[in-house]
Amino acid sequence: MKRITIIIAALLIAASAIAQEKKADDDYNTVREFRSKVFEVHNREAGDIAASIRLLGSGFKGSALSINNEMHTITVRDFPENLAAIEGAIARLDHAISDAPDIEMKISVLIGSKTPLAGAATVPEELAPVVKQLESTLRYAHYGLMTATIQRTKPGNGIEGSGVAEPTVLGMTTKEGKPIFYTYRLRRITTTSGERPSIDIESFNFSMRVPIDIGGTTGTQYQNVGFETPVSVRQNEKVVIGTTTMGEKALIVVVTATVAAK
Repeated sequence: MKRITIIIAALLIAASAIAQEKKADDDYNTVREFRSKVFEVHNREAGDIAASIRLLGSGFKGSALSINNEMHTITVRDFPENLAAIEGAIARLDHAISDAPDIEMKISVLIGSKTPLAGAATVPEELAPVVKQLESTLRYAHYGLMTATIQRTKPGNGIEGSGVAEPTVLGMTTKEGKPIFYTYRLRRITTTSGERPSIDIESFNFSMRVPIDIGGTTGTQYQNVGFETPVSVRQNEKVVIGTTTMGEKALIVVVTATVAAK
């Protein structure tokens, strides 16, 4: 019985010590008064900067961070040392995006077919070497251009695009209210410096939704075809990213990348 009493007394003493330590910390932080400061953001979105510096705050009760995108400001209420850390981080992050070079991506979608293509655009001369290479590796004898687009972005960003394909180009009949959709998405495009820069794409996704007549009461149903892959392209190099088949035809995606001079 005496042993139990001693253990309980020890636990009470430990709990009291913890409580006193916490009270001491609270009293210390109460003495250290908060300060407030408004930071102006000149080159980036205030919300983007705030997301990066939020963890530099103390997180102590009463601290706060607010964003005003219209005024391009971030207002912080926190301890002086936290304000100093946040000010330094904003100075490093708030640089002009225009300092980075533009990356120009040309995305071309070719159609390969065993039989002559009706309605497809002629493959441009600049892609003739690509077609010659495809003729030696694939079983298709005829090639045409389905679509081509040029877009610009900055390092670290991505590109997205979409469109509607002409069914007859793919050897399909037009189905009322059932067009053929295609989309592409390039995530996180970066560059490596050098005499001939390399453009790296973390993920290149190309997909197409094609209406398929399955008969019966169901009628037409969409089928997804496409691919997703990482890509590395040299400056002005034409690279076949991937292919996807549709019956007796194939879609071949070709990318050319250029890093513009600053």
